[in-house]
Amino acid sequence: MKYILYVMLAGLLLCPGCQSDQKAEHEDEHVAGEPAAHEHEPADLVAMTSDQQRIGGVELGAVSYRSLGQLLQVNGRLAVPPQSQLTISALQGGFVRRIALLPGQPVRKGQVLALIENPDLIQLQQEYAENHSRLTYLEAEYARQQELSRENVSAMKVLQQTRADLQATKATVTGLGQRIQLVGLSVQQVLQGKFSAVYAVVAPASGAVTSVLVTAGQHVQPADVIAQVLSRDGLYAELTVFEKDVPALREGQRIRMQLANENGRERTGQITYINPVVDEHRAARIVARLDQQDGRLMPNTFLKATLDLGNSRVTALPEEAIVSLEGKEYIFIATDEKMPEAHAHDHEESAGKHEEHDEHDEAHQTFRRVPVRRGVTESGFSQVILPATIDVRKTRVVLKGAYTLLSMLKAAGGEEEGHAH
Repeated sequence: MKYILYVMLAGLLLCPGCQSDQKAEHEDEHVAGEPAAHEHEPADLVAMTSDQQRIGGVELGAVSYRSLGQLLQVNGRLAVPPQSQLTISALQGGFVRRIALLPGQPVRKGQVLALIENPDLIQLQQEYAENHSRLTYLEAEYARQQELSRENVSAMKVLQQTRADLQATKATVTGLGQRIQLVGLSVQQVLQGKFSAVYAVVAPASGAVTSVLVTAGQHVQPADVIAQVLSRDGLYAELTVFEKDVPALREGQRIRMQLANENGRERTGQITYINPVVDEHRAARIVARLDQQDGRLMPNTFLKATLDLGNSRVTALPEEAIVSLEGKEYIFIATDEKMPEAHAHDHEESAGKHEEHDEHDEAHQTFRRVPVRRGVTESGFSQVILPATIDVRKTRVVLKGAYTLLSMLKAAGGEEEGHAH
Protein backbone atom coordinates (compact mmCIF):
# COMPACT_ATOMS: atom_id res chain seq x y z
CA MET A 1 0.00 0.00 0.00
CA LYS A 2 2.86 2.37 0.86
CA TYR A 3 4.45 1.76 -2.53
CA ILE A 4 1.13 2.46 -4.35
CA LEU A 5 0.77 5.79 -2.54
CA TYR A 6 4.31 6.76 -3.56
CA VAL A 7 3.58 5.93 -7.20
CA MET A 8 0.37 7.98 -7.15
CA LEU A 9 2.21 10.89 -5.56
CA ALA A 10 4.97 10.63 -8.16
CA GLY A 11 2.34 10.71 -10.90
CA LEU A 12 0.90 13.92 -9.52
CA LEU A 13 4.35 15.49 -9.21
CA LEU A 14 5.32 14.53 -12.74
CA CYS A 15 2.05 15.61 -14.38
CA PRO A 16 1.14 19.31 -13.93
CA GLY A 17 -2.32 20.23 -15.09
CA CYS A 18 -1.23 21.35 -18.53
CA GLN A 19 1.11 18.42 -19.25
CA SER A 20 -1.38 16.58 -21.46
CA ASP A 21 -2.02 19.72 -23.55
CA GLN A 22 1.69 20.38 -23.96
CA LYS A 23 2.33 16.74 -24.96
CA ALA A 24 -0.36 16.98 -27.66
CA GLU A 25 1.13 20.23 -28.99
CA HIS A 26 4.63 18.72 -29.15
CA GLU A 27 3.37 15.64 -30.93
CA ASP A 28 1.67 17.86 -33.54
CA GLU A 29 4.94 19.70 -34.10
CA HIS A 30 6.84 16.54 -35.08
CA VAL A 31 7.25 16.18 -38.84
CA ALA A 32 7.35 12.74 -40.44
CA GLY A 33 10.96 11.61 -40.85
CA GLU A 34 12.33 14.40 -38.57
CA PRO A 35 14.42 13.14 -35.61
CA ALA A 36 13.25 13.88 -32.10
CA ALA A 37 14.63 17.12 -30.72
CA HIS A 38 15.53 15.74 -27.28
CA GLU A 39 17.80 13.18 -25.70
CA HIS A 40 17.18 10.49 -23.11
CA GLU A 41 17.33 11.75 -19.54
CA PRO A 42 20.03 10.27 -17.30
CA ALA A 43 18.68 7.20 -15.53
CA ASP A 44 19.90 8.33 -12.07
CA LEU A 45 18.77 11.97 -12.17
CA VAL A 46 15.44 13.38 -11.08
CA ALA A 47 14.39 17.02 -10.66
CA MET A 48 11.81 18.60 -8.37
CA THR A 49 10.51 22.09 -7.80
CA SER A 50 10.35 23.53 -4.32
CA ASP A 51 6.59 22.93 -4.26
CA GLN A 52 7.09 19.32 -5.28
CA GLN A 53 9.70 18.88 -2.55
CA ARG A 54 7.26 20.30 0.00
CA ILE A 55 4.41 18.06 -1.15
CA GLY A 56 6.65 14.98 -1.26
CA GLY A 57 8.10 15.67 2.19
CA VAL A 58 11.66 15.87 0.87
CA GLU A 59 14.17 17.12 3.45
CA LEU A 60 17.91 17.58 2.94
CA GLY A 61 20.72 17.21 5.42
CA ALA A 62 24.26 16.02 5.89
CA VAL A 63 25.75 12.59 6.49
CA SER A 64 26.38 12.23 10.22
CA TYR A 65 28.91 10.35 12.26
CA ARG A 66 27.43 8.10 14.93
CA SER A 67 28.67 5.45 17.33
CA LEU A 68 26.92 2.28 16.23
CA GLY A 69 27.47 -1.30 17.30
CA GLN A 70 29.42 -3.35 14.79
CA LEU A 71 28.09 -6.85 14.12
CA LEU A 72 29.94 -9.85 12.72
CA GLN A 73 27.99 -12.68 11.08
CA VAL A 74 29.64 -16.12 11.22
CA ASN A 75 28.68 -19.75 10.71
CA GLY A 76 29.25 -22.68 13.01
CA ARG A 77 27.85 -25.88 14.49
CA LEU A 78 26.93 -27.41 17.80
CA ALA A 79 29.59 -29.72 19.23
CA VAL A 80 30.17 -31.79 22.35
CA PRO A 81 33.41 -32.04 24.33
CA PRO A 82 35.44 -35.28 24.15
CA GLN A 83 34.38 -36.32 27.65
CA SER A 84 30.78 -36.41 26.45
CA GLN A 85 31.54 -38.75 23.54
CA LEU A 86 31.61 -42.12 25.28
CA THR A 87 33.10 -45.28 23.83
CA ILE A 88 31.91 -48.39 25.67
CA SER A 89 34.59 -51.12 25.60
CA ALA A 90 35.04 -54.61 27.00
CA LEU A 91 37.32 -54.66 30.03
CA GLN A 92 37.90 -58.39 29.84
CA GLY A 93 37.67 -60.64 26.80
CA GLY A 94 34.75 -63.05 26.49
CA PHE A 95 31.46 -63.85 24.79
CA VAL A 96 28.62 -61.33 24.63
CA ARG A 97 25.76 -63.11 26.40
CA ARG A 98 23.23 -60.25 26.29
CA ILE A 99 23.05 -56.84 24.67
CA ALA A 100 19.77 -54.95 24.34
CA LEU A 101 20.70 -51.65 22.76
CA LEU A 102 19.39 -49.73 19.76
CA PRO A 103 20.73 -46.52 18.15
CA GLY A 104 19.03 -43.51 19.70
CA GLN A 105 18.08 -45.38 22.87
CA PRO A 106 18.54 -43.25 26.00
CA VAL A 107 20.62 -44.76 28.79
CA ARG A 108 21.26 -43.75 32.38
CA LYS A 109 24.51 -43.64 34.26
CA GLY A 110 25.14 -47.09 35.78
CA GLN A 111 22.65 -48.85 33.51
CA VAL A 112 23.70 -52.35 32.35
CA LEU A 113 24.42 -52.24 28.62
CA ALA A 114 25.74 -55.76 28.04
CA LEU A 115 26.68 -59.00 29.82
CA ILE A 116 29.97 -60.71 28.91
CA GLU A 117 30.99 -64.20 29.96
CA ASN A 118 34.66 -65.02 30.57
CA PRO A 119 35.66 -68.34 32.25
CA ASP A 120 39.00 -66.82 33.26
CA LEU A 121 37.13 -64.72 35.78
CA ILE A 122 36.59 -67.89 37.85
CA GLN A 123 40.33 -68.39 38.19
CA LEU A 124 40.81 -64.71 39.06
CA GLN A 125 38.27 -64.94 41.88
CA GLN A 126 39.79 -68.22 43.08
CA GLU A 127 43.25 -66.67 43.31
CA TYR A 128 41.81 -63.76 45.25
CA ALA A 129 40.12 -66.04 47.76
CA GLU A 130 43.26 -68.17 48.22
CA ASN A 131 45.57 -65.21 48.70
CA HIS A 132 43.11 -63.57 51.06
CA SER A 133 43.18 -66.72 53.24
CA ARG A 134 46.99 -66.78 53.12
CA LEU A 135 47.02 -63.10 54.11
CA THR A 136 45.01 -63.90 57.21
CA TYR A 137 47.48 -66.64 58.16
CA LEU A 138 50.54 -64.41 57.56
CA GLU A 139 49.10 -61.61 59.68
CA ALA A 140 48.72 -64.03 62.59
CA GLU A 141 52.17 -65.54 61.99
CA TYR A 142 53.80 -62.11 61.85
CA ALA A 143 52.26 -61.20 65.21
CA ARG A 144 53.54 -64.47 66.72
CA GLN A 145 57.07 -63.95 65.39
CA GLN A 146 57.13 -60.46 66.82
CA GLU A 147 56.30 -61.87 70.26
CA LEU A 148 58.98 -64.55 69.96
CA SER A 149 61.53 -62.00 68.83
CA ARG A 150 60.96 -59.90 71.95
CA GLU A 151 61.66 -63.01 74.08
CA ASN A 152 64.75 -63.85 71.92
CA VAL A 153 63.24 -67.27 71.24
CA SER A 154 63.22 -66.96 67.46
CA ALA A 155 65.88 -65.51 65.21
CA MET A 156 65.39 -62.07 63.62
CA LYS A 157 65.76 -63.68 60.18
CA VAL A 158 62.48 -65.58 60.53
CA LEU A 159 60.65 -62.39 61.53
CA GLN A 160 61.95 -60.53 58.51
CA GLN A 161 60.95 -63.34 56.15
CA THR A 162 57.45 -63.42 57.60
CA ARG A 163 57.10 -59.67 57.19
CA ALA A 164 58.17 -59.88 53.53
CA ASP A 165 55.68 -62.67 52.81
CA LEU A 166 52.96 -60.66 54.51
CA GLN A 167 53.60 -57.53 52.44
CA ALA A 168 53.78 -59.49 49.16
CA THR A 169 50.52 -61.24 49.87
CA LYS A 170 48.83 -57.93 50.76
CA ALA A 171 49.91 -56.54 47.40
CA THR A 172 48.58 -59.60 45.57
CA VAL A 173 45.24 -59.46 47.36
CA THR A 174 44.87 -55.74 46.67
CA GLY A 175 45.66 -56.18 42.97
CA LEU A 176 43.32 -59.13 42.50
CA GLY A 177 40.57 -57.33 44.39
CA GLN A 178 40.81 -54.25 42.14
CA ARG A 179 40.67 -56.40 39.01
CA ILE A 180 37.54 -58.08 40.31
CA GLN A 181 35.91 -54.77 41.21
CA LEU A 182 36.92 -53.29 37.84
CA VAL A 183 34.58 -55.67 36.03
CA GLY A 184 31.82 -54.99 38.53
CA LEU A 185 32.07 -58.13 40.64
CA SER A 186 31.93 -58.09 44.45
CA VAL A 187 34.93 -59.24 46.51
CA GLN A 188 32.58 -59.92 49.43
CA GLN A 189 30.67 -62.39 47.26
CA VAL A 190 33.98 -64.00 46.29
CA LEU A 191 35.03 -64.43 49.94
CA GLN A 192 31.70 -66.16 50.51
CA GLY A 193 32.55 -68.62 47.74
CA LYS A 194 30.11 -67.14 45.19
CA PHE A 195 32.07 -66.97 41.96
CA SER A 196 30.72 -65.64 38.65
CA ALA A 197 31.99 -65.95 35.09
CA VAL A 198 29.76 -63.13 33.82
CA TYR A 199 30.35 -59.45 34.30
CA ALA A 200 28.22 -56.44 33.32
CA VAL A 201 29.24 -53.50 31.11
CA VAL A 202 27.55 -50.36 32.47
CA ALA A 203 27.09 -46.83 31.13
CA PRO A 204 29.62 -44.42 32.67
CA ALA A 205 27.27 -41.46 32.08
CA SER A 206 23.76 -40.71 30.90
CA GLY A 207 23.19 -40.11 27.20
CA ALA A 208 21.89 -41.71 24.04
CA VAL A 209 23.25 -44.70 22.13
CA THR A 210 24.64 -43.65 18.75
CA SER A 211 25.90 -47.02 17.52
CA VAL A 212 26.01 -50.70 18.55
CA LEU A 213 29.02 -52.62 17.23
CA VAL A 214 28.55 -56.16 18.59
CA THR A 215 25.89 -58.87 18.61
CA ALA A 216 24.88 -61.50 21.12
CA GLY A 217 27.23 -64.50 21.08
CA GLN A 218 30.11 -62.56 19.56
CA HIS A 219 33.55 -62.96 21.11
CA VAL A 220 35.26 -59.70 22.07
CA GLN A 221 38.80 -58.93 23.13
CA PRO A 222 39.78 -56.50 25.86
CA ALA A 223 39.33 -52.87 24.65
CA ASP A 224 37.02 -53.90 21.79
CA VAL A 225 34.28 -51.26 21.28
CA ILE A 226 30.83 -52.55 22.15
CA ALA A 227 28.77 -49.38 21.66
CA GLN A 228 29.05 -45.60 21.51
CA VAL A 229 27.03 -43.28 23.72
CA LEU A 230 26.68 -39.52 23.35
CA SER A 231 26.09 -37.37 26.37
CA ARG A 232 24.78 -33.88 25.66
CA ASP A 233 26.30 -32.40 28.77
CA GLY A 234 28.58 -29.50 27.96
CA LEU A 235 27.20 -28.92 24.45
CA TYR A 236 28.84 -25.81 22.96
CA ALA A 237 28.89 -23.77 19.75
CA GLU A 238 31.96 -24.03 17.54
CA LEU A 239 32.21 -20.95 15.32
CA THR A 240 34.36 -20.47 12.22
CA VAL A 241 35.87 -16.98 12.11
CA PHE A 242 38.21 -15.74 9.39
CA GLU A 243 41.62 -14.65 10.60
CA LYS A 244 41.06 -10.97 9.72
CA ASP A 245 38.15 -10.85 12.20
CA VAL A 246 39.79 -12.76 15.06
CA PRO A 247 41.60 -9.70 16.57
CA ALA A 248 38.20 -8.08 17.19
CA LEU A 249 37.07 -10.99 19.39
CA ARG A 250 37.64 -11.53 23.08
CA GLU A 251 36.74 -14.11 25.69
CA GLY A 252 33.48 -13.34 27.44
CA GLN A 253 32.06 -11.59 24.36
CA ARG A 254 28.30 -12.04 23.95
CA ILE A 255 26.85 -13.80 20.90
CA ARG A 256 23.40 -14.48 19.48
CA MET A 257 22.76 -17.60 17.43
CA GLN A 258 20.03 -19.24 15.40
CA LEU A 259 19.97 -22.98 14.78
CA ALA A 260 19.05 -24.26 11.34
CA ASN A 261 16.25 -26.46 12.73
CA GLU A 262 14.58 -23.96 15.08
CA ASN A 263 12.81 -21.64 12.60
CA GLY A 264 14.43 -18.39 13.66
CA ARG A 265 14.49 -18.92 17.44
CA GLU A 266 17.37 -16.98 18.93
CA ARG A 267 19.69 -18.38 21.59
CA THR A 268 22.43 -16.56 23.45
CA GLY A 269 25.88 -17.41 24.75
CA GLN A 270 29.38 -16.08 25.20
CA ILE A 271 32.84 -16.83 23.89
CA THR A 272 34.88 -19.01 26.24
CA TYR A 273 37.97 -19.91 24.18
CA ILE A 274 39.64 -18.56 21.05
CA ASN A 275 41.80 -21.09 19.22
CA PRO A 276 45.10 -19.37 18.32
CA VAL A 277 45.69 -21.73 15.37
CA VAL A 278 44.50 -20.73 11.89
CA ASP A 279 43.60 -23.66 9.62
CA GLU A 280 44.29 -24.14 5.90
CA HIS A 281 41.17 -22.10 5.07
CA ARG A 282 42.59 -19.10 6.99
CA ALA A 283 39.98 -19.46 9.72
CA ALA A 284 40.08 -20.03 13.46
CA ARG A 285 37.75 -22.09 15.65
CA ILE A 286 35.96 -20.21 18.41
CA VAL A 287 34.29 -21.99 21.34
CA ALA A 288 31.16 -20.38 22.76
CA ARG A 289 29.15 -21.62 25.74
CA LEU A 290 25.35 -21.55 25.54
CA ASP A 291 23.58 -19.67 28.32
CA GLN A 292 20.92 -22.37 28.61
CA GLN A 293 21.64 -26.05 28.02
CA ASP A 294 18.90 -28.02 26.32
CA GLY A 295 18.84 -31.81 26.23
CA ARG A 296 16.95 -31.72 22.93
CA LEU A 297 19.79 -30.06 21.01
CA MET A 298 21.68 -32.26 18.58
CA PRO A 299 25.45 -32.09 17.97
CA ASN A 300 26.63 -30.99 14.51
CA THR A 301 23.51 -28.87 13.99
CA PHE A 302 24.35 -25.97 11.67
CA LEU A 303 23.98 -22.47 13.14
CA LYS A 304 24.47 -18.82 12.29
CA ALA A 305 25.85 -16.53 14.97
CA THR A 306 26.00 -12.77 15.37
CA LEU A 307 28.82 -11.26 17.41
CA ASP A 308 28.67 -7.73 18.78
CA LEU A 309 32.07 -6.13 18.19
CA GLY A 310 31.22 -3.02 20.18
CA ASN A 311 30.60 0.56 19.13
CA SER A 312 32.62 2.46 16.55
CA ARG A 313 32.17 5.86 14.93
CA VAL A 314 30.82 5.43 11.39
CA THR A 315 29.02 7.41 8.69
CA ALA A 316 25.30 6.98 9.20
CA LEU A 317 21.93 8.10 7.86
CA PRO A 318 18.34 7.66 9.04
CA GLU A 319 16.84 4.39 7.84
CA GLU A 320 14.26 6.23 5.72
CA ALA A 321 17.05 7.90 3.75
CA ILE A 322 18.05 4.52 2.27
CA VAL A 323 15.87 2.96 -0.43
CA SER A 324 16.03 -0.53 -1.94
CA LEU A 325 15.53 -1.50 -5.56
CA GLU A 326 16.15 -4.90 -7.15
CA GLY A 327 18.32 -6.09 -4.27
CA LYS A 328 20.48 -2.95 -4.18
CA GLU A 329 20.39 0.04 -1.85
CA TYR A 330 20.60 3.72 -2.74
CA ILE A 331 20.47 7.24 -1.36
CA PHE A 332 19.69 10.51 -3.16
CA ILE A 333 22.03 13.50 -3.05
CA ALA A 334 21.47 17.06 -4.21
CA THR A 335 23.55 17.95 -7.25
CA ASP A 336 24.20 21.00 -9.45
CA GLU A 337 23.77 18.89 -12.57
CA LYS A 338 21.02 20.07 -14.90
CA MET A 339 18.36 17.92 -16.44
CA PRO A 340 18.58 18.12 -20.26
CA GLU A 341 15.69 19.92 -22.00
CA ALA A 342 13.01 17.47 -22.99
CA HIS A 343 12.05 19.41 -26.12
CA ALA A 344 13.52 22.16 -28.28
CA HIS A 345 11.06 25.03 -28.51
CA ASP A 346 10.43 26.65 -31.89
CA HIS A 347 11.40 30.34 -32.05
CA GLU A 348 8.25 31.08 -34.03
CA GLU A 349 5.82 29.81 -31.32
CA SER A 350 2.87 32.02 -30.58
CA ALA A 351 2.93 34.41 -27.65
CA GLY A 352 0.32 32.30 -25.89
CA LYS A 353 2.57 29.30 -25.98
CA HIS A 354 5.50 31.30 -24.61
CA GLU A 355 3.38 32.55 -21.77
CA GLU A 356 2.23 29.00 -20.97
CA HIS A 357 5.85 27.79 -20.89
CA ASP A 358 6.94 30.62 -18.66
CA GLU A 359 4.27 29.78 -16.12
CA HIS A 360 5.87 26.38 -15.58
CA ASP A 361 9.49 27.42 -15.98
CA GLU A 362 10.14 27.26 -12.24
CA ALA A 363 13.56 26.55 -10.72
CA HIS A 364 14.24 22.84 -10.17
CA GLN A 365 16.56 21.02 -7.77
CA THR A 366 18.26 17.98 -9.28
CA PHE A 367 18.91 14.84 -7.27
CA ARG A 368 21.19 11.97 -8.18
CA ARG A 369 20.67 8.37 -7.09
CA VAL A 370 23.85 6.95 -5.52
CA PRO A 371 24.44 3.26 -4.65
CA VAL A 372 25.57 2.57 -1.08
CA ARG A 373 26.21 -0.41 1.19
CA ARG A 374 24.30 -0.63 4.44
CA GLY A 375 25.96 -1.74 7.64
CA VAL A 376 24.62 -2.20 11.14
CA THR A 377 21.28 -0.57 12.04
CA GLU A 378 20.67 0.78 15.52
CA SER A 379 18.18 3.26 17.02
CA GLY A 380 16.75 4.26 13.64
CA PHE A 381 20.12 4.92 12.00
CA SER A 382 22.05 2.72 9.59
CA GLN A 383 25.72 2.70 8.79
CA VAL A 384 26.31 3.61 5.13
CA ILE A 385 29.43 2.92 3.14
CA LEU A 386 29.58 5.65 0.51
CA PRO A 387 31.42 5.74 -2.81
CA ALA A 388 34.87 7.30 -2.63
CA THR A 389 33.71 10.15 -4.89
CA ILE A 390 31.30 11.48 -2.26
CA ASP A 391 32.60 14.33 -0.11
CA VAL A 392 30.87 13.74 3.21
CA ARG A 393 31.52 17.28 4.43
CA LYS A 394 29.92 19.02 1.44
CA THR A 395 27.29 16.62 0.10
CA ARG A 396 23.64 17.25 0.92
CA VAL A 397 21.64 14.05 1.26
CA VAL A 398 17.89 13.45 1.12
CA LEU A 399 17.05 12.46 4.69
CA LYS A 400 13.28 12.24 4.19
CA GLY A 401 11.23 11.59 1.08
CA ALA A 402 13.73 9.27 -0.62
CA TYR A 403 10.97 6.88 -1.66
CA THR A 404 9.12 9.76 -3.34
CA LEU A 405 12.19 10.46 -5.49
CA LEU A 406 12.59 6.75 -6.23
CA SER A 407 8.97 6.54 -7.34
CA MET A 408 9.42 9.57 -9.62
CA LEU A 409 12.58 8.06 -11.08
CA LYS A 410 10.86 4.74 -11.77
CA ALA A 411 7.78 6.46 -13.22
CA ALA A 412 9.96 8.59 -15.51
CA GLY A 413 11.79 5.50 -16.67
CA GLY A 414 8.54 3.72 -17.49
CA GLU A 415 7.23 6.76 -19.37
CA GLU A 416 10.47 6.97 -21.30
CA GLU A 417 10.24 3.36 -22.35
CA GLY A 418 6.58 3.56 -23.32
CA HIS A 419 6.77 6.79 -25.38
CA ALA A 420 10.38 6.68 -26.49
CA HIS A 421 10.98 10.16 -25.04
